[in-house]
Amino acid sequence: MTRQVIKLGSSSIASRDGLALDVIAGLVSQIAVAQRAGHEIILVTSGAARLGRRLLAFEGPTAGAGQALQALVGSVRSAVDAADYERLAATLRRFEAPPAGPPAADTALPSAVGQPALMALYRQLAAAVGVEVCQILVSRSDLESPRAMGDLGRLLRQAAGRGLLPIVNGNDATDPVSALDNDQVAVAVAVAAEASRLLFLTDVRAAYRDSSLSERINRLTPAQARAVRVTGAGTGRGGMGSKLSAAARAACCGVECIIGSAREPDVVGRSLNPRARMGTVVRAARTRLEPGRRWIGGMAYSAGSLYVNRAAEESLRTGSTLFLSGVKRVDGDFAAGSVVELLDVRHPERLLGRGSVALPSAILRLLRALSPQEVGCVISILLRLRYAGPAAVGPAAAESPTAAGADAVGVPAPLLDADSYKDCRELAAGTSRASQEAYAQLAALSPERVSELADSLLLAQPQLCAAFLLDRGFLHGQVPTDVAARRVVRSIHAVHRESLVVYPE
Repeated sequence: MTRQVIKLGSSSIASRDGLALDVIAGLVSQIAVAQRAGHEIILVTSGAARLGRRLLAFEGPTAGAGQALQALVGSVRSAVDAADYERLAATLRRFEAPPAGPPAADTALPSAVGQPALMALYRQLAAAVGVEVCQILVSRSDLESPRAMGDLGRLLRQAAGRGLLPIVNGNDATDPVSALDNDQVAVAVAVAAEASRLLFLTDVRAAYRDSSLSERINRLTPAQARAVRVTGAGTGRGGMGSKLSAAARAACCGVECIIGSAREPDVVGRSLNPRARMGTVVRAARTRLEPGRRWIGGMAYSAGSLYVNRAAEESLRTGSTLFLSGVKRVDGDFAAGSVVELLDVRHPERLLGRGSVALPSAILRLLRALSPQEVGCVISILLRLRYAGPAAVGPAAAESPTAAGADAVGVPAPLLDADSYKDCRELAAGTSRASQEAYAQLAALSPERVSELADSLLLAQPQLCAAFLLDRGFLHGQVPTDVAARRVVRSIHAVHRESLVVYPE
């Protein structure tokens, strides 16, 4: 018995009329055959928004009324006064297409209309071949919660074990801003359901290295799948690069992946046969992630990226944590605790691993690539700007035990003067480019931004901030020198050690 997830992309079921019903019907029939043979199938499908747009454009209760009303208004325009004409024109505008809105709204409404229609279609097709379906919608908040994904995995295993066909889709109706890539949803579903295989169905037969689709890629390791550059990406949201990256992550969690064409005869049955030669296969890694690490490594939604140097990568592979000195670039806007991807700064296509960040992205941009002493200088300056500068004025300052206190009154201005403050002098005179960039960033901060950064640092690293606030030397440009404070500064890291997942090479 094989438990397999099938991801059906928009590009593979698209047609001029909206959806390629022949393709969908054929796949449902193939799934019924596989289930009767004892296999468990889970379907991750796109197409709700596409179908919803079709319904909104052609099948609404007022569809076509706009043209008729336009003719009516034109015929009577000469016979009515201006006020009556404006009332008629206002009536007409009710039936015209709304003006283009933001991408989120453009996805949300069609998805809300298309989801029940798509499920009704699947239910009718499945019933014709003796299969019962169930619907599961997945949002970004689900992917960000290990508990929710654990519950989802149990539900999927229970439903598939009872012979049902679970149909999963990213919930773009209630979560349109994140616009979940169903390739990533498919990986999360496959890992959560403990599937042994994941089949990506698209509009091309495999991944290709060339635009003429002649240099086909047959088999890849997870590392090769992450690094390979491909063309012939299809027309769906994710594209072939997304599928290979997703397949590599799934393979590291023990799920073999196949990329093939939805229109290939008996594609479901052939994908269940280990001896069949089809599509592009990404083999499961020999060293698989432990179950407790699969949420970070395979299921969690990635909120951004950290680019690290070679020394940091080597350190990570020996079991060390990721210190700030090894982070060379930060992409994305995320809070402390978010899951991010770790990439090679020299070869960004190389995905090294994933982990939960210990600091928000704005703080990481300030502290990236700095030595422990330079990190101490940045924190000292930031806290002085927060509690002794303009940012200290207001309710937030009144709540702070050190804000606007007696020591703060005696702090000379300006607060970033390298001649007056040792921490500024050390940071500005640093030999590294990162040190000088951090000093420039601090000098450009507005009082409001200072408050945001300092408060987010306090929430993310309370022990670190407490060492500075209790010492109070930051008010005079002095980084704490006692052993405990220096130990805290040296131990600050970019990613929580216990959350680190480093993929095998």
